Amino acid sequence: MSYAPILAIVIIVILITLFILLLRKDRVDELRTKLIEDALWVEQNLFFQLRTHEENVERLAQEISKGQDPDVLLTRLQHVKDIHPELQIISWFDVQRDEPLTLPRGYNAQSPTNPLPRFKSWFPARKDDQLNEVLVDFQAPIFGANNQPTGLLRTSLSLNQLLTSQIPWWVAGQYEIVLVDNNSDRVIARRVNTALKTSELSYSMSVDPPLHGVRLQLKPYTSGSTSTQTLLIIVIVGLAIFAIISLLVQYYYARKRQQAEQALLDEQNFRRAMENSMTTGMRARDLNGRILYVNPAFCQLVGWKADEIIGLSPPMPWWPPDMVNETLDRHYQQNRMPTAQSFETRFQHRDGSILDIQVHEAPLINNQGRHMGWMGSIIDISSRKAQEERTSQQAEQLQKTAHLMSMGEVASTLAHELNQPLSAVASYAAGCLNLLEDGETISHDDLRSGLESLAAQNRRAGEIVRRTNDFVRKRDPLLKLEELRPIILDSLSFIHNELLKHKVRTTLDLPEANLYVMADRIMIEQVLFNLLRNALEALKNQPMDQRKIDINVQTRGQHALIAVSDQGPGVAADMVPLLFQPFSTNKTNGMGIGLNICRSIIELHRGTLWYETPATHGATFVFTLPLAKHD
Repeated sequence: MSYAPILAIVIIVILITLFILLLRKDRVDELRTKLIEDALWVEQNLFFQLRTHEENVERLAQEISKGQDPDVLLTRLQHVKDIHPELQIISWFDVQRDEPLTLPRGYNAQSPTNPLPRFKSWFPARKDDQLNEVLVDFQAPIFGANNQPTGLLRTSLSLNQLLTSQIPWWVAGQYEIVLVDNNSDRVIARRVNTALKTSELSYSMSVDPPLHGVRLQLKPYTSGSTSTQTLLIIVIVGLAIFAIISLLVQYYYARKRQQAEQALLDEQNFRRAMENSMTTGMRARDLNGRILYVNPAFCQLVGWKADEIIGLSPPMPWWPPDMVNETLDRHYQQNRMPTAQSFETRFQHRDGSILDIQVHEAPLINNQGRHMGWMGSIIDISSRKAQEERTSQQAEQLQKTAHLMSMGEVASTLAHELNQPLSAVASYAAGCLNLLEDGETISHDDLRSGLESLAAQNRRAGEIVRRTNDFVRKRDPLLKLEELRPIILDSLSFIHNELLKHKVRTTLDLPEANLYVMADRIMIEQVLFNLLRNALEALKNQPMDQRKIDINVQTRGQHALIAVSDQGPGVAADMVPLLFQPFSTNKTNGMGIGLNICRSIIELHRGTLWYETPATHGATFVFTLPLAKHD
């Protein structure tokens, strides 16, 4: 159906063209019939005129034969020549005269051949150089008293003048009329209007006799109606082609528009499906805060319908009452700085529940580059917040559990350390009692020395108990200026008995200068304890000559770098990316939280903890702590 108009135009053009061609054919047939009729009429008119001329010349010849006065005859011949413009030359030949009598005077006429002819005759057309005309000659004999030729009367007719004088204007206006030589097909006379063009249609007929070897030919001039019809056909075909091209162009653009509309519809359906499938709320607003667009996820987030939301201006019904001013201030600040921003806030659902949300907003720019508003994506992070809170609590509980588990491993060390000061206290107390019971005189200096030693050992036992209590006790981080050497030595003391039991050697490489850091002593001791314990467990099944732990302390810029290395089997390649993830372990009885807690503690101190693979074998854990100035 899209091509129906084009097909209709083509059919109409074909029908109009056929109609015009049929009319033209009828016109040609009619013109051919008229041409034949006019040609016959012209031929008859010329034939009649030539026969009349022939009779006039014969009559004049008879009058000359009767012996009339020569002057009268000349006057008569001159009159005949004057009234017939096609009659160019009249020659009177007489045997009694040496020269012929010729009109016009001075024309050099050709003498007749001997003997003189006895019959009238027409001669073929010839070109006369004296008059520069194509002439046809007719001669009639002049007889004497004994019926013998005594002369002849010859006339020469101009064929051009003959056509001009004998063919009326109304015929000459329609046709190009020419006389053609049959032998050479050369035009020898013409009655023509050179300003007009002839058509291809023509008709010719012989005029022999009386004109020997000559035929008459008529060609109609191209009529205005024929040119008009041709022009009309051209105009109709041109308009039809233009209309068809216009329809094709319109059809092309209609197809393009249809494709664009289909693409737009597909895009809208795709966008609608994408919007319906999104769990992230989308919201567009202008610079005044008026809502321009929301998606279904946003409507579900706040509990309002889209037609209820679009067009609303601040304050919005989902803003908590205590956050209205804060939200308005944020909007004003955003308009002053049109850059992408991200922030967290709260929304109040229509049912009254409060939601923690995260908003990412970017400037809404039109096609002229003008800032028209904001497009924001809203994510409900209430579950994430709750999960983070639970995770924080679990991590804290796991850290406490790790402390308690660590205490089980240092129990033997604590018992050994407490056994020495307590035994010393008992020994000093028993010595002092023995001295008093002996009754001997005791110097005050000896008694004071024993009691002071007893008090020192008692303080030592109390410090061990306090330090163990601080290590296990749950409390907030307390960062203060600490010297790094004692922290490392105390950490070694916790695991000292285990190192002796498994015959593991330790080397400690410390710089000569004292290094100070801002740290929570107990937390850093826990990190070192965990790293030392992991190294010890890696060396339990190693040969005796490889049971060695190296502790190296260096300075790198404004940080202290502490490295704990062992010569154990190292860490499997597939476990390296998982080392610091919670619950990732290759130990049979391990929980997989120690290294994760250690990294959290180091990052809390603005440091970094990482793993390095030595060039030979074993494993190296390195962490950094920012250095602090000590006055």
